[in-house]
Amino acid sequence: MMSSGAGAWMAAVPVIGVLGALYAWKGGGATLFLLLLALLIGAVGAASQLCGPTRVTVRRTWAPSAPYEGEEIEVTLQISLEGGIPPLWVQVEDDLAGHEQERGRLLFSGFKRNYNGTYRLSGVARGLYTEGSTTVAWGDVFGWFKRVRRLQGRDKLLIQPLPLYIAAWDETLGRNDGEGGRADTSLKYAPLWGSRLRAYEPGDPVKSIHWKISARRGELITRAPEEVYAWPVCLILDTEPASYFVPERGEIFEIAVSAAAAWLHRQSDGTDAYYFRPGLGNNTLQLIGREGLYEGLEVLAQVQLASERSAFSLNGAESWNHLVVPGQRITIITGCLTSSLVARLLQMADAGAVLDVWCSGESGDAAVHGSDLEEAGIGNGGAENWEKSAGHWFAQLSSHGIRMVPLLYDSASVQMKPGRGGRDHGIA
Repeated sequence: MMSSGAGAWMAAVPVIGVLGALYAWKGGGATLFLLLLALLIGAVGAASQLCGPTRVTVRRTWAPSAPYEGEEIEVTLQISLEGGIPPLWVQVEDDLAGHEQERGRLLFSGFKRNYNGTYRLSGVARGLYTEGSTTVAWGDVFGWFKRVRRLQGRDKLLIQPLPLYIAAWDETLGRNDGEGGRADTSLKYAPLWGSRLRAYEPGDPVKSIHWKISARRGELITRAPEEVYAWPVCLILDTEPASYFVPERGEIFEIAVSAAAAWLHRQSDGTDAYYFRPGLGNNTLQLIGREGLYEGLEVLAQVQLASERSAFSLNGAESWNHLVVPGQRITIITGCLTSSLVARLLQMADAGAVLDVWCSGESGDAAVHGSDLEEAGIGNGGAENWEKSAGHWFAQLSSHGIRMVPLLYDSASVQMKPGRGGRDHGIA
């Protein structure tokens, strides 16, 4: 899209006309000087617009190629101008992450055809950004007569959720870190990935050793052969608003999304297929390896809490029950237990699924506290009733062999090697 700076001419033409009429009527050296100056400025402006570049090409790259949410992004722009006279200055505004996010602004000077510039973005929210555009402007020495070209990009920027560094509290030492006033605690990794992981025993085959977990725990950990299932494992991310009714709904849901990212990263290390179901509906993805990881993260980056209306229309155990294959291990990530969620879990367990439920609340035995419920507007009686119901729900789930895992976590990310991303886009 091109803009010819018509606004400047709408102001310049009347000024030149008035000065011309005034000189023709009264004459005078001062009027002649102002008329010639206005004509000169207009001529320079016309030359900068009419004789400027005829084609603009912008190449945009960024590092890392798939940054995490909140990670700083370094964006490099290469601007090439073809045809016409090189402009005195070039101003570039780049909307890589869309209009709602921070944009990059660069200003170049000198009669050149090629420019390189770098800017940085920080605090970009997770998501898939495909609406990015670049605006390139040049003009006269005063900046009054501009030529503006807007280039719609074809780039696809994936801001992936930060994978949760999951750990379980083993014991609290109560040691103060001396800085932020928080108690420093000792972390010991719990077997969150299912009971198929256990301590190494003499006679276990070497190929069954899980080297990453072994390195973290400082002891050999193996996969128990009796826990190997023929069907691929499955992840279901609960997106119903009722499961995140605490005051910090957005924060608790983001923890759940980060936990889902950690699950996808771990499953992508192998060569087996795995399933991912992001929220309500029937859009179950079958993923394999690292290629499947990128596809899953692309979907996960865009997932949001479902609307109340959508959640109500799809509420019911049958919306998850048809996924169950006897013996299949399914991980459900949610915020807090609700009666509808417990009903689903029990039916899935009765159908033969091996279930792990990850809760992104603060405690594993009650996902939220009564005070949180009161702040959420449930009230004293509602909070007390919920806590009583929670105890009953946990007893039901335990009796069906469903494991509850609290997402007690340490906020460290999985690091990826930096890469480049981006494409050329141009306009004639």
